[in-house]
Amino acid sequence: MIEQIQDAAGRLADYLEPTPLVPSHVLSRPESAVHLKLESMQPTGAFKVRPALNGMLCHLDQARQKGVVTSSSGNFAQAVAWAAKTLGVDAQIVMMHSASAFKRERTRALGGTVVLCGDTFQDRWDTTFRIQRESGRVLLHPYDSAETIAGDVTIGLELLDQIEQDFCVAVPISGGGLISGIATALKARRPGCRVIGVQPAANGSMALSLQRGERVTVSPRPSLADALVVASPGERTFAISRDLLDAVVLVEESELAESVRFLASEQKIVAEPGGAAGVAALLAGKLDTRGLPIVCVISGGNLLPATLAEILNGVR
Repeated sequence: MIEQIQDAAGRLADYLEPTPLVPSHVLSRPESAVHLKLESMQPTGAFKVRPALNGMLCHLDQARQKGVVTSSSGNFAQAVAWAAKTLGVDAQIVMMHSASAFKRERTRALGGTVVLCGDTFQDRWDTTFRIQRESGRVLLHPYDSAETIAGDVTIGLELLDQIEQDFCVAVPISGGGLISGIATALKARRPGCRVIGVQPAANGSMALSLQRGERVTVSPRPSLADALVVASPGERTFAISRDLLDAVVLVEESELAESVRFLASEQKIVAEPGGAAGVAALLAGKLDTRGLPIVCVISGGNLLPATLAEILNGVR
């Protein structure tokens, strides 16, 4: 894995700049300074460009010859479309009919071909695997491949360069790729750091899996944090999370909405609810930071203006 991490960092450096780590004076407290890691400033507005690029670059010859295929609710879809356009690769992205119309159109605008399927995760994966078998396309997993996790590790490496001392990082969790990558980097290089995952209570699949000691499948309820909705954590990501995470906490829908309002009004940062999950946990007093400086990873900022207006006005 160490070799994969080093290779990923070298590959992505040719395409992506490190994202800013900005202090939050309004969130900081005497015992803990707070910083925000702005992955929302990536080319497609979310951290997903890292694993999309790394996965494609790892199999570039085959990808250019056969194309790529993936399964996504939106942010990875846009990232794969952007990476494919950048690298001259044909991309098919399988999305549910119920996926955000905004994210579907953004994916098409970036050059990806959207393949719509039924409205269950099983439908999405069945369609994805069928396309891969029939076409020989490279399958890019949104969270549970070695290439995906290695791409996400680069966020942790940047944080280690940006903060000299031990710190606590709050990371949104969906399938677990982002937090697995960050935890792998931090615990290997600076084990005194704390890594805390944050999930919406409407979809606590990783939290429940860790509690039971095995991967479980849940029936997710609708959530403002649509980017974090997944039925089950990945096999690789669950194993890494079980070994390396310090805690996973759950946040309510009202807390997610409040974090979006807070970031927009107090920090002038637009974050989608899933991207603001770490801030939601911090504002709700759910992070056991042990007095360490705090980093909240703002993992995405793809929020419709109308949705932002509803949240700011208290409609959501």
